[in-house]
Amino acid sequence: MSSTKIDADIAEAFGRTFVKGNIPEINPVRCMGCRNCVNLCKKLGPNVLDIVDDIAKPVRPNNCIGDGACMLACPTKAIFLMSKYDPSSPPQSI
Repeated sequence: MSSTKIDADIAEAFGRTFVKGNIPEINPVRCMGCRNCVNLCKKLGPNVLDIVDDIAKPVRPNNCIGDGACMLACPTKAIFLMSKYDPSSPPQSI
């Protein structure tokens, strides 16, 4: 059995360790702009999300700690997955 070492940036928050680099993908059809995810993200500290054109968007993706709290805050399940953030090829939701 061979093992592969992967270097990753981590974030310590809420007594847990998260792997940084994943950001929320937001379905623009489901998002109703309620700000639940934005308010929670801001309150918890990362402050990644904001409302742009009446839809939540990750406007500060480098701040994301990848904890997924925004997914739990969304009443319409518009945030259904976290995807790897690549500045040269961001997800469509950005």
